[in-house]
Amino acid sequence: MRLQNFCQNRHSDFSPGRVLRALRGGVLLLCLTIVVGCSRSGSGSDTPSDMSEINADQVLLVGSISRLKAVTASALKEETDNFIPFDRERVLLWLKPLKQQAKDGERLGLLVDWGRAYYFAVPKTSMRLTELERAFYEDETLQYRPLGLPEPMRYLVRVDDRVVYIGHLRLYVNEFDDVVAVEVVDDAKSAKQTIETQFGEGLRFRVSLLTPEEYLR
Repeated sequence: MRLQNFCQNRHSDFSPGRVLRALRGGVLLLCLTIVVGCSRSGSGSDTPSDMSEINADQVLLVGSISRLKAVTASALKEETDNFIPFDRERVLLWLKPLKQQAKDGERLGLLVDWGRAYYFAVPKTSMRLTELERAFYEDETLQYRPLGLPEPMRYLVRVDDRVVYIGHLRLYVNEFDDVVAVEVVDDAKSAKQTIETQFGEGLRFRVSLLTPEEYLR
């Protein structure tokens, strides 16, 4: 199934036959892409409430993302700028399957809250984190702004995985609010407690941290 960026491609040239085949192949994935990428509601309303909602060809993806000011010029900016970077914003993570046959437009957008654990039902396949975008409201309209990722990152999925934790992605931003460095922190113990509280104990919880792409070549 080809996953589309619904926010940027509202008008489709799919024929009725292609649409029907796509719906048969993955109604849940299509709905997830649309709701997660465009919803104005909190991220909690976009996530499954029970493991029974996760299909056999999906895994529960768990992680979090936050940002910190880099040392350079941060003190100066605090003294001269009353604007709080990323205040009342969310962040959009773009994932793309690693499989060789993945097409350019085949990607999945996850709209999440800064500093809070997220969990989504996603395809059971290894994926690449290719892009980040800041999501914010301007004149009551949800807007997106690119947030440069220094390099693509990826996580690996096994065929028997049910819950995959990809880590706490910590971004360091400079005085221009650009990402200058990234760090992946292993908060698996805390994340597992969050998931067990939501879905119950005894889940097969595996850690597969986001890793810079060049390390896995």
